[in-house]
Amino acid sequence: LARMNPTTRELKEYLERIHHEVHRIDGTARGLLDLGRPRPAALGPVDVGQVAETCVRLVRAGSELSQVEVDFALEPGLLARADAGPLSQILINLVLNAAQAMGGQGGVRVSTRREGGEVRLEVEDTGPGISPEVMPRLFEPFFTTKEGKGTGLGLAVSLHLAQSMGGRLTVENVPGSGARFIVHLPAA
Repeated sequence: LARMNPTTRELKEYLERIHHEVHRIDGTARGLLDLGRPRPAALGPVDVGQVAETCVRLVRAGSELSQVEVDFALEPGLLARADAGPLSQILINLVLNAAQAMGGQGGVRVSTRREGGEVRLEVEDTGPGISPEVMPRLFEPFFTTKEGKGTGLGLAVSLHLAQSMGGRLTVENVPGSGARFIVHLPAA
């Protein structure tokens, strides 16, 4: 930081990001531990669009999204019965996975909508999609297609977190190209 000569405002933003990331990493570690011994999530009304915007802003600070176009289609004021911490963890994982699936170049669309009694948070990419061989194993712990770069825990933990909030996590290929991950949560 000293070489960068940041302003007080920039330094404050860096420290806030670091603080947020430390809590997110702590949550990830606890999530891994909870795979074996689940605990109830602290559920309440969460503005899903606000969480989505915050997460994408945080992830954009890293190099993984430097050449990725991210756009939003967020229904304003959409509330889900969820826990903002685990929901953030799921969303950050899905956005980073999308960027990696596209080789760091392409487009990601984050959208929300209400459908009946549930809120849908979707992360769609313009990558190659998911092969039929990989699709059935996608949420298995320790299964990865990242050849030494991934642990294979991201989607397994994300699925577990979605389920701990009374929701689910599904995936489908988008006709033409790409994949769409959908977090289904109860509406608040």
